[in-house]
Amino acid sequence: MDTASLVIGIIATIIGFIPCINTLVVVPAIVGLILGIIAFKQKRTAELPSGIALAGIILNALPLLVITAYLVLAMVSGDAYSINEMTIK
Repeated sequence: MDTASLVIGIIATIIGFIPCINTLVVVPAIVGLILGIIAFKQKRTAELPSGIALAGIILNALPLLVITAYLVLAMVSGDAYSINEMTIK
């Protein structure tokens, strides 16, 4: 599970920084994040190295944070009253 989380995280991070298609990566990043957390907990209880699972968690959380930042920026910078100025009179 930790390797799957890492692979999904690498792909999600690469695609997550492309502005037009970054929202397509939300579901795989969440799945990879869940897989990484489960693998991290399993490795910690078995006292095995958990570096790959931790890297998967970080790489899956990064595009989710970037997408959230894009959405917050779009909501803050959007002007609801500008549509009145753009209509043809």
